[in-house]
Amino acid sequence: MIKTAAAALGLLASVAVAEAQAPVAPAAPSPGAAPVEASPPDLPPAADCTFTKVFACEAEKGCAPSAELGTIDLPARFLVHYGKQIIASVSDSGLPHITEIHSAASQGDNVTLQGTEGLLGWVMQLSRTEPEVTLTTVTHDKVLTAFGTCKPAP
Repeated sequence: MIKTAAAALGLLASVAVAEAQAPVAPAAPSPGAAPVEASPPDLPPAADCTFTKVFACEAEKGCAPSAELGTIDLPARFLVHYGKQIIASVSDSGLPHITEIHSAASQGDNVTLQGTEGLLGWVMQLSRTEPEVTLTTVTHDKVLTAFGTCKPAP
């Protein structure tokens, strides 16, 4: 479950940012008024994120490094697509996985994405100007935190 949840978290990050920055639909113009054009949202480009360190924590076992993020061996790679509000990855068995970003918040340089998938919750913290990224997934009995970097997607 943690493997699938971690993969889902990676996918959720892009969706949240797009959702938080989506433009508000303009009100209907009054008769005779000039048409109003909506400005495009200020979204970062899609990101190619690679996670190289993961720590898994359990109440009775404590925290320890892990060699995998969800169903993906390290290094784990995710596409964060802000415009489509998704995070995508491929498991080690070759099965693609797409997760929706449920919410996004942005202030200054920081972008925070959040979501859920089944019984798993996740948060991804990114920067608009720095490559570092963190991803944390939680279930009722386990916490997984991953550290990595992002670059613009090809």
